[in-house]
Amino acid sequence: MRTIVVCFLFLQIYVGGFSQYCEEFKDRNFPSFPTSVKPMTTGWVINTNFSDEFNTLNSSKWQIIGDPNIICHPMSPSAYFSDEPGNVSVGSGKLILKVNQRNSVQCTYYNQGNPVTKMYNYSGGWIESVDPFHYGYIVMKCKLPAEIAIFPCFWMHGAEYSSGQRIAFDEIDVLEKSILSPSNSLLMQNFYLDNELPTWSTHCQRLEFNQAYVGQDALFAVEWLPEEVHFYINGNHTSSIKYTTNPNNYNSLYPDVSYFTCAYINYAVPQRFQISLSLDLTSSPNPVLTNGFEIEYIRSYKLVAGNLNEEYWPSSFSMSDVNIFKVHKSIKLGGPGHTAVIPSGENLTLWAKDSVVLKQGFTLNTGTEFIARTIKTHSDLFQ
Repeated sequence: MRTIVVCFLFLQIYVGGFSQYCEEFKDRNFPSFPTSVKPMTTGWVINTNFSDEFNTLNSSKWQIIGDPNIICHPMSPSAYFSDEPGNVSVGSGKLILKVNQRNSVQCTYYNQGNPVTKMYNYSGGWIESVDPFHYGYIVMKCKLPAEIAIFPCFWMHGAEYSSGQRIAFDEIDVLEKSILSPSNSLLMQNFYLDNELPTWSTHCQRLEFNQAYVGQDALFAVEWLPEEVHFYINGNHTSSIKYTTNPNNYNSLYPDVSYFTCAYINYAVPQRFQISLSLDLTSSPNPVLTNGFEIEYIRSYKLVAGNLNEEYWPSSFSMSDVNIFKVHKSIKLGGPGHTAVIPSGENLTLWAKDSVVLKQGFTLNTGTEFIARTIKTHSDLFQ
């Protein structure tokens, strides 16, 4: 039997307070949209509180932005947001957001504290989760519309307050079609920290594909861990962000899969899910609005805490071991009197707070991807 041993170590980088900030914008070109779906790795357990199959629009989970008043926003230059009929609907097990033509409405928004008043002839759909989410794996299955003038987005937003005043806010963009560079080939996956505030920094990653994904089912996901964020399309890892105060780490250590940027630790505030559909008529003055943004489901996952204070050292490896994929202080596989034969055709991750140790007798069979991950733990990370 031919044995292949592959191990990827995701190392922890700790962050303390610091005053400097950086801004980085990355373009990454892919030959094609990843059409093959890679299965989710082990360890994640469904979190039903923040998952929805969209058989109905559950008012205990979602609220429509623009209810009862219209909302205008710079992210949608040609449409305001409202709960008007047809903007947000559920049918055939899908959430559908649309942009619709309306009678002229005047609306004012604020851009960096300055009022901007405009007339709008369109309105779009935008919903937000009632409760905030904090850490985990979040995935959306959806179809992206073909109309170049409309801009789907799945994002998360959270803010910090002091004495009733907002002092900072954070944002994770799991999927965003770029309104700055209209294209059905260009997608972005980003985070923003303290945006429009004196300490703001941003990390914007633009991914350019062909247009084969338009109108096709696709999975967009983010793995949000304390001090690191990883983005995925159809389960394929596209880019990463990790926290560091070391300027030597601002450039990627793994240029094909990972970027580093500076970020303050308060980036870890809880965030609400947002699903929105914006409009910009610049690229298409007469848009075709028949098809909207169709979302089949949103599913979120948490990890399960094992023993965070002790090592877990099983006598043998087993996929049915209820403890093997939990997060422990450390995990050891193989060694004297122990065996660890990893089966073929699996996508495995072992999680630990401090270390994953592979000893003599550890064998990884053909066709399995094995990842050993050390992560900083937090109570909100766990089920």
